[in-house]
Amino acid sequence: MTLVLRFQIRLSYGRATFAPRTSSEQPRSIPQFRGLRVILADDDALNRTVTKKLLEKLGCEVTAVSSGFECLSALSSAENSVRLVVLDIQMPEMDGFEVATRIRKVRSRSWPLIIAVTASAEDNVWERCLQMGMNGMIRKPVLLQGMADELQRVLQRVGEGL
Repeated sequence: MTLVLRFQIRLSYGRATFAPRTSSEQPRSIPQFRGLRVILADDDALNRTVTKKLLEKLGCEVTAVSSGFECLSALSSAENSVRLVVLDIQMPEMDGFEVATRIRKVRSRSWPLIIAVTASAEDNVWERCLQMGMNGMIRKPVLLQGMADELQRVLQRVGEGL
């Protein structure tokens, strides 16, 4: 997670503003993500809120849930309108690997797209994600540019992107 602080100092002889916004901080919707229906599953409320805001900045329509069970329920009630599931790998009761496995048993191998989010530094995490039918992976802390890059890579691989 990135923390951006902005300070404004008002002095008697004028006003100075520090840490001006850069273009990378500006909310930006990317055309191929606009309207992309996403289910986000993360048990941690702060991580869920931050990741949801990042996805919304990119133009996605996000349904956020706090467990694997809620994710499966939201996916089944959304019929075929959800195109992407973003899963935290380490959730209690049912982890992201189990959620992905259950999605792939019911849905096709490539739809919906599944992107894992993990804080794990283990080398074999990506291989395990692939084995479970996931299409991509983002390491925490989740940053706007990293999210955009991985979404674009995954969408391009299935012919939905640029």
